[in-house]
Amino acid sequence: MVCELPPFKTLTHTELRTLWKRHQNEDVRRLILEVVRYRAVIKEVEGLYKRTHQAWRDQVGGNLVALHLLQQIMNAESQRMQW
Repeated sequence: MVCELPPFKTLTHTELRTLWKRHQNEDVRRLILEVVRYRAVIKEVEGLYKRTHQAWRDQVGGNLVALHLLQQIMNAESQRMQW
């Protein structure tokens, strides 16, 4: 079962670096690394989306609905994150 998270202000990269310097606790640092890794994965997925979308348009033409929905999700997430 998936539960919704309450609204919250996204941490900036600078805030994550400050937390890393301030906290030596291994669990806190692992959590920070998870956030940074997650953001890197989102960027990689965005790049793969762009290449897949272009290949689809070049070879088949038009838009693929699933790719359009994926783009909407990625855009919403990118707007949340403050790089």
